[in-house]
Amino acid sequence: MNSKYNLSSFVIFIFFLIQFGFTMQCAEKKAFVKLESKENDSGLFYLIRPEHPSLALWNYECLLSRYPDKFSSQIQPTPLYKIELENGSLGYLRLQEGTYRLDVVGKEDATKVFQIKRGEEKYFELKIFSESKIGKSELTFREIDKKATLTEILSTPIFVEHPFTSVQMPVE
Repeated sequence: MNSKYNLSSFVIFIFFLIQFGFTMQCAEKKAFVKLESKENDSGLFYLIRPEHPSLALWNYECLLSRYPDKFSSQIQPTPLYKIELENGSLGYLRLQEGTYRLDVVGKEDATKVFQIKRGEEKYFELKIFSESKIGKSELTFREIDKKATLTEILSTPIFVEHPFTSVQMPVE
């Protein structure tokens, strides 16, 4: 009798622990509120991952790098920021004028090179294609306009905003 009581107490404890974990994980997320205003001294860059329930299992880490001057396939750009995008999420950055490369970490075929100018707004979507439910998904970045971005964001009950984090080494 005592072992049944201990087992049921243990199961209840584990259930509450899992429930607490899910609650805390959801509490850390910041819901998207509004688009940022553009400024004349920098470009505004948005990266979104639309909500697709059938492809929601994996998060993708994206890396933003900058080319020193102009784009050249012989030059490796300098990594600046990374962001982990989950289903139904976005991130934004103010960027200096220049040429940038956007990559999905670990997916060599998911790359986008783009230029941004002062006062310009750029919106990119991480598009995930899956021709079958079991097969491998293909990833690509697609440039979209502000209207398509807002339509995607507003069609989802809660769109989550994630910050970009710097990957550059601090100067001491």
